[in-house]
Formats: sequence, C-alpha cells, structure tokens
Amino acid sequence: MGRKLKVKMFGGFSARYGDEVLSFGRQSNPKFGQLFQILMTRPGQGFSKRDIAGSLYGREEVEDLNASLNNTIFRLRRYLEASPLPSGDHLLLHDGVLCFDSKVPVESDVWSFEKAAREFEKEPDEQKKADICKRACDIYQGEFLPQLSNEQWVIEKSRDYRELYARLLRYLLRYLEQEGEYKSMEALSSRAVRLLPCEGWESWQIESLIALGRHKEAEAVYQETAAYVQEIGGFLSKSGQTKFRRIGDQMQQPEGTVEDIRRCLMEPAQKEGAYDCTLPGFCDCLRVLKRVYVRQGAVRFSLFLCTILDHSGRPANDREYCEKQGERLRETFQAYLRRGDVYARYSENQYLLLCIGAERADLLEIGQRLDMDLRKRSGGRGGLSCRLLDDGSQW
Repeated sequence: MGRKLKVKMFGGFSARYGDEVLSFGRQSNPKFGQLFQILMTRPGQGFSKRDIAGSLYGREEVEDLNASLNNTIFRLRRYLEASPLPSGDHLLLHDGVLCFDSKVPVESDVWSFEKAAREFEKEPDEQKKADICKRACDIYQGEFLPQLSNEQWVIEKSRDYRELYARLLRYLLRYLEQEGEYKSMEALSSRAVRLLPCEGWESWQIESLIALGRHKEAEAVYQETAAYVQEIGGFLSKSGQTKFRRIGDQMQQPEGTVEDIRRCLMEPAQKEGAYDCTLPGFCDCLRVLKRVYVRQGAVRFSLFLCTILDHSGRPANDREYCEKQGERLRETFQAYLRRGDVYARYSENQYLLLCIGAERADLLEIGQRLDMDLRKRSGGRGGLSCRLLDDGSQW
C-alpha cells in the first residue's frame, strides 16, 4: 500500500508523508505554509485566487495583491518540489482557480470531518446518523490551527468547525441518552469538556455520572466546574449557564451516614477573612439572607460591587491585568474582612462582596480601606471602586 500525505489541523498542525515530516521552514507561520493549510482543508478541490488572497492578505496593506499571491504560490510549489513528496507538480492553477492536484493520496482531518458532516445530513437512519456523529467527533481533536488563532480566516474556520462539532455531538448525546448508553455519554461529554471547557458539556457529563450512580464524581465535576466558571467569569452562553444551574439544583448524594453528611457540609479548612464563594453559591447566600431579613428584620448587611480600576482610574479591561489584580484583591478580602463576610467573582474586573452586620456609618470606610490595601499590594497603581448595591432596602 502506497504512502499517504497525512495532514492534521485540529488541536495543532502536522504534515507527514510516511515517516517524513513537512516542516515548512524555520519562519513562523509563513504565507506559503498558510496557503498549504488552506488547500488542505479541502484537498483536491479548487479555491479561487480571490478567496485565497482575501484569507492570506485580508487585513494587510499590499501594493500588488496578485503579484504577492503569485509569489506565495511559487514559494509553495518550490517547497513541495524539495519536500519528501514524490517529484512532480502538486499544484494546479487554471483560470484563476488553484488546487492541490497531486497523485499522492491525501488524508486531511478537517476534510474528513467535513465530509462526515455532509454524510450525516443525508443519512435518514438514526442509528447510522449516530455512528457518523461518533466518527466525526473522534476526528475533532480541538481548535482548528490554534497557533494561527489571530488570523481572520482561521478564526472563521475555527468557529464553523466548533459549531459543527457541537451540533453533531448534541445529536449523539441525545441519541445515547434515549438508548440509556450512559457510559458512552459520559466518555464523550468528558472529552468535550477537555477540548472546549465551559461551553455546556459539563452538564452532560454530570447528568451521565448521576445516571451511572457515580454521585461523588458528579459532585466533584460540579464543584470544579463552578470554581472554573467563577474564575473565567461565566459560561460562554446563557443557555449553558441556565442548564448548569438546573443541574446544580438537582444534585444529590447517595444515602449517607450522619458523619458523611457532616463532612459534606463542613468547610474543609477554616481560613481567616471573607469566605470565597462561587457565583451560584453567593446568590444563594444573598437570597437566604434577604429572606431572613424579611422575616426577622434584625439582620443588617451590605452588598457591594467592587470594580478593579486601571492606572487611569477607569474600569480595567486588560485580562492579564485583571487576573493579577484579582489575586491581590482576594488577598485583601482575606486580610481585612471578617470570616462572616462572603465574596465572589462576577466578571473579569468585578467582584461581589456581602458584608454581614455592617453599620451604615461603616460603608464608606469599608470601601476606602479595601481600595487603600489593594493599592499598597499593587505598588500604588490601579485601585478599587466600591458601590453599594443593596442594604436590605431598610435598616
């Protein structure tokens, strides 16, 4: 059996002809390498020079677009001639249409994935559709060309492939759920969580674990996901948030002893300072507190929105800066707040703080004290804006 040109573009890039690697030189992401990758998305199919130029040079100022593209085609043709591939012209250019027209068999993961998706659309039988979905989902190994994630053509392709993967996987998971195939369902959803975290696959994983009776694992996944969602500022979609919260409402443990229940309820290690909570947990704390207040009228509390500021005193929007300042702010909460206070991250630059038992006269001082400590930890730069959101409506 003859050797194949095997090209992988999901989760990274590699091109091999037998045991030999096509490296495309030392230059980082050369244009002729990107041209090869474009052609490998549909090997043997034609691409108009206009479309290729739009992908390769769309946002660049190029004096002579056609000459630049012709030079890139020439460089790729010359590279392929010197590559481990058999000698011959592997590129066909006719009437402004370019394709990889080689006698060498090509196996491209993205093209196999796309063909499987087309096969899925045409197949009427549910069992066969599910089999096709399984084959396609196995091919998808992660984001399309992640090393080129700043290139517009890659961004668009990556989005399309990700949406297609999600559509096929949802069909397959629903089918497996109907068939009671929870082991397969758990394996597929946990793989999807690793590939695309916080896009809603965690809920499928938790549901399958519960159906399998693996309640402790389901609880662990739920808690890990809640913490990660808190860290990145939420799920990417509202529907993902809603479903995850609904799963959390249904979480339950298998029957346990009194000691099991005590261990489950107790804080693992008592720390000084405010309690770091997930956003869903924070919402529950606030709602219960407001119910107690309505009933007894004796519980005083203050709900603050704490916004991380940049060096000019505006709400920060740089992700890396917000991460560093967020770590320092959590240290401030631990150092200057009481153990009965609760906080949670709401977004990249916003934190919610619930101070229980705070007097009205203390509100300004609380905000100033937090801002001052954060500035000290930041070398005098940045700061914190504290805005009162709720004081129970009355005192």
